[in-house]
Amino acid sequence: MTNEEAVEFKQTDEAEGEIELMPPEIYASNLIEWAVDRHASDLFVSDNERSVAIAVRRLGKIESVRCLAKDYGRKLQGHLRVLAGADAGETIRPADGRGVVVTPAGNAIDLRLSCMPTLYGQDVAVRLFDPVRGARSLQRLGLDEFELSQVEDLLLRPSGLILVAGPVASGKSSTLYAAINQLNDGSRKIHTLEDPIEHSLSGVMQTQVNLRAGLDFADLLSAVLRHSPDVIMVGEIRDARTAATGVRAGASGQLVFATLHAKSAAEAADTMLQYDAKPKFLASSLIGVINQRLIRQLCPDCRRMIETDEDLPVSDRVRSRLGDTTPQLYEADGCERCFGDGFVSLACLPEIMVVDKTISESIANRVPSGTLETLAAEQGMLTLAEAAALRVFRGDTTAYEANRAVSDPQLAALASLARRLSEH
Repeated sequence: MTNEEAVEFKQTDEAEGEIELMPPEIYASNLIEWAVDRHASDLFVSDNERSVAIAVRRLGKIESVRCLAKDYGRKLQGHLRVLAGADAGETIRPADGRGVVVTPAGNAIDLRLSCMPTLYGQDVAVRLFDPVRGARSLQRLGLDEFELSQVEDLLLRPSGLILVAGPVASGKSSTLYAAINQLNDGSRKIHTLEDPIEHSLSGVMQTQVNLRAGLDFADLLSAVLRHSPDVIMVGEIRDARTAATGVRAGASGQLVFATLHAKSAAEAADTMLQYDAKPKFLASSLIGVINQRLIRQLCPDCRRMIETDEDLPVSDRVRSRLGDTTPQLYEADGCERCFGDGFVSLACLPEIMVVDKTISESIANRVPSGTLETLAAEQGMLTLAEAAALRVFRGDTTAYEANRAVSDPQLAALASLARRLSEH
């Protein structure tokens, strides 16, 4: 990309928007490359009253980029729709598409596009994925050595059900893809059932849910069991039929991964029971639950240690995982590496419940989720709040960020302490 072709992307306050001199297709490829370089996961091109606003989601937070003149912005929206194979002229109905764009630097970026009509026009949302820099292995999810060994032990099981729980945008898909990549060594037949397919995996049989054709997760899961799979990934358990079939598959010789929405690892098991999964079948099938959130990682080049002579409130369970590491508190600063933000990446914050005999019997007896969580903690599981505190004291993140990711009274108190010490 020459200096003449380079585009300066920055926030602007011009209500009417700016007019670009280069064609929208060149602007689009430059914009996508700029966003990917900054580890943005999503790009938004949205109609306002008098302009078209560009924003990105970077490290989980929305950042404004630029306002474009209305006509030019709509041409950009149309070009993005064409790139994704969506009808550029159809703007009054929601539309979806996927495609690949080659940036000026020669990188092929996978994109998934969704368009929604709005008051002033449309909102074009583009999910970005760089197959070279964006693919994460298990080792790059942000798990520590103990957590990684727990997950790898689960993947070595020949069969069983592994649930990945959490709210929307908690990194569940990244964890599933990392697990599938770990197992995808050519010795197993792997099928995935997805809605939508995030990106292609060489050597993996991937199937898209098609509700218009009457093919939901339960239908596809029943069908794929006739294809002699060794590993099955189910995008999401949404109903009783999918839950029952997933439990049956896990108990009959397949290693099954599935996501669902739950607040904790223990509640994930309870959610399966609420979907009418038979307790004894679930107990014999379920081998582990990974409940997770995403948390921002401090930039190691510019993070600042908060000086204090006070004893930090470290629980015994967290201290045992710190080992020889001295607990410290850090705050964000900003440098060129992190684009002045103080944070460099998003990492998985996990709560991992490995189902042993005691927990399995408790699930079979339908014990309350609170009791199940207590049992799992006695077996060594750190709760989400404890896992977050561990990362604070290691200097991986700030106390404020930990409490943002996991709302918890002890984390809130730790964030208040960090703020008070920082002010002094």
